[in-house]
Amino acid sequence: MKSKSEIVEVKALPFAAGFNWSTGFQMQRFIQELANRKILGAKCPECGYTYVPPRSRCGKCYTKIGEENLINLSGKGTLVGYTTAYVKLDGQGNFQDLEEPGIIGAIKLENADSTIFMPLEGIKPRDVTEGLKVEVQWREETKGELADIRCFKPT
Repeated sequence: MKSKSEIVEVKALPFAAGFNWSTGFQMQRFIQELANRKILGAKCPECGYTYVPPRSRCGKCYTKIGEENLINLSGKGTLVGYTTAYVKLDGQGNFQDLEEPGIIGAIKLENADSTIFMPLEGIKPRDVTEGLKVEVQWREETKGELADIRCFKPT
């Protein structure tokens, strides 16, 4: 047994902490426009690099990107990388086996320079190749949430 001087006693109750923060006008507009089945990007006014989702400052040249620099993107793109998932998180921090493998794609949308990472459906993992042309698939009822984009499918 350890001596009393080596024992650290903690008296506390478990608690939940909630946080609120602003996503900024670009992300707010991006999420709102999803309800209208539109994908917004932000094009840097200095170097022309286009981000999706939008951001307020260019990571290439550090120029401020304003609301006037938001552009509509088509929702069509190219698969530039992917991974196949065989498990998912169960919401409790544990892994759960998937009945069918899922594909998560790195997608470069037309007229954008950055990539987004989204589920890819409508194709078997063995048939997936980089360079595959894909298109956004919307949730049946859009609400102005990130989940409005259900997945991407091959065109």
